[in-house]
Amino acid sequence: MSLAIFVPGVGQHENIGDIILRRQLLRRLRDHGHLHIYVGSSTDDYDQALGISDTDRLYRSFRRWYAAALRQAALGKATYVFKPGEIQLTLPGMKEHLAMLPVVALARMRGKPVIRVGTGSRNFAAVPRFLLRPSISLSTMTRWRDTRTAAYLSGRTMPDLAFGEGSPRPQDDRSDRATVVVSMRSDRATTPQLWVDAVRALAERHHLRIVAISQVIRDNPKTAELAHRLGAEALLWDGGRHGDREALLRAEYQRSVLTVSDRLHVLIAAFTEGSVPAALLTDGSDKIARHFAAAGISGIDLTLTSEASSGDVTDWLDAVTQRRDELLDKLDTARHEIDQVFDEAHTQFSGRLEAKPLTALQVGRRGEIAGGMTQVINTYLDTDFPHFQPQLLRSRGASNPVSALAIYLGAVMRLMIARHADRTVLVVHLSQGGSFLREGSLLRLGRARGYTVVAQLHGSSFAAFAARRAALVGSVLRKAHGVHVLSDESAAAALELAPHTLLVQIPNAVPGAQVRSKERLVVFGGAVTRRKGADLLIEAWEALSPRGWRLVIAGPVQEADLIPDPLPAGIEVPGPVTHGELMALLESAAIAVLPSRDEAMPMFLIEAMARGNAIISTTVGGIPSLVTPEAGVLVPPGGRAELQAALAHLLADPAATASLQRGAREVFEQSFSARVVTPRVDEFWLAARERRRSG
Repeated sequence: MSLAIFVPGVGQHENIGDIILRRQLLRRLRDHGHLHIYVGSSTDDYDQALGISDTDRLYRSFRRWYAAALRQAALGKATYVFKPGEIQLTLPGMKEHLAMLPVVALARMRGKPVIRVGTGSRNFAAVPRFLLRPSISLSTMTRWRDTRTAAYLSGRTMPDLAFGEGSPRPQDDRSDRATVVVSMRSDRATTPQLWVDAVRALAERHHLRIVAISQVIRDNPKTAELAHRLGAEALLWDGGRHGDREALLRAEYQRSVLTVSDRLHVLIAAFTEGSVPAALLTDGSDKIARHFAAAGISGIDLTLTSEASSGDVTDWLDAVTQRRDELLDKLDTARHEIDQVFDEAHTQFSGRLEAKPLTALQVGRRGEIAGGMTQVINTYLDTDFPHFQPQLLRSRGASNPVSALAIYLGAVMRLMIARHADRTVLVVHLSQGGSFLREGSLLRLGRARGYTVVAQLHGSSFAAFAARRAALVGSVLRKAHGVHVLSDESAAAALELAPHTLLVQIPNAVPGAQVRSKERLVVFGGAVTRRKGADLLIEAWEALSPRGWRLVIAGPVQEADLIPDPLPAGIEVPGPVTHGELMALLESAAIAVLPSRDEAMPMFLIEAMARGNAIISTTVGGIPSLVTPEAGVLVPPGGRAELQAALAHLLADPAATASLQRGAREVFEQSFSARVVTPRVDEFWLAARERRRSG
């Protein structure tokens, strides 16, 4: 029996980008069933550009399409695939996600998959997010197309579907290309003269012709304006013959060295034809950066400021152009990731779905707290593991002793009455001090109740605590079926006290993040203490007194004597900040610094690398395995002179800083991103479960 796949094909008829997204999805779905496509009042040109097949059934009436979807879903013959592209978190923007709930629910009740891939949000608002939750929960597969949407709505990312279109990897040399393509949105303010001068200078430097294009009809006025100001050819669009228009644009992209635009799908379409993308922005939007970040690509966007010169911007455009081979390698990777997404979808279309049989119960707390352990739990709860469904067993986080006791007793009660212990792995997050008494007792109880129990160790002082409280730590770790550590030091301490345990050393998982244009900003994140090296950082900064740079020391001030009064010029100490506020600082920062005297595997540095920060830190704990020479500079703990020299070097050398920023992002993607770490954690939980079952 052929599966009926109901999918919207409606889009903006005047926007070639909408066609590219929908065509890629329809092509990928066609192998799995009979497509029922709602196109509304689309034109024949639009339908043809979508690649509509003779086997597809088109509907121009929403009522008829919806009735057919309900009927087929109730019979167990249909599934639903959400529309790709941009959604708006507004009440009108929830139309598809609420209206299709009956169809989605019926499909799920009859064991059919519901797929949402290649979607991202334009804006972020709490009430629409709440309204969106039911359709997300009912979806068997959700992949967001940008990092910020994935963080806000929870889930995994994938490259935008448009990366899957275009030509195979071009084999031509850059010298074979003779143009620069430009395209800007008409709904923005007048393009600054700085933008025009920089693009013209780049073209003159390399003897390139400039072509201004419209991929969206409403951009025609801006295209004409740019062509006039740049002395360029203008390729305007009358809105007809969509397929011919796309073919003309792709031929132009194949002739171009570089495409400069503030339109996401102009840049992606050009990139898939071998033209290097450069987002030269006038409004500071992060949309392009976060969508390219989901494809593992950073550093292709720049927001113009009043401080920039035409020469600086031209040099930046030139530097981006020189990255062509590196960027095309990442395009190959992005296309492979899209293939993997649809391979996973294929397994869902191939048969009835079964619920995930295993649960990973995370013992601790979640929330908007700038602390490593809590953020690890947040990440686990928002991650789609291959074999486990993460859930939270809250054990702490109260503001007073009575509430704390109630939370603890609630956790005890849940372990006592819960069923399916055999299908649950209890992941107990421990550091030192009270957690080994409180969470340690829950680990013991879980073991007695028949759960697979895993201890995940956090905290820079675990080894020292284990040496002082060997009896307590050893009694807890020996009850665990597996122990997860972050550093060599913690591994050695754990094995000394529990020599027969199953032990793995896996870094913390951190979700992908957007890489934005960088400011002259240095960020320190963590408790303001001597252990974190805050005193050394303040002294080094005061000695340098760098002009035009800011240092933000974000975190609770636990040792007030470290903060001089008045503060040295350029230093800001906002005190405690939320995790979201700290991440926003890192998105804007050029450099992240953590000169700790003692650490394990600091989440702050991993999160900074995810956001494209050059790193300055110390050679303690697991930091040397994290911050390689390509990603940052390491100095001895307590070495103020070395710290000052590292700061002076990066503050004075933008090229060196930019190189480390790219290196940090690459190291993160290869070794520390959630998509790399998650399968390793999943395998460890399975191994711990097998260890329990084998006795």
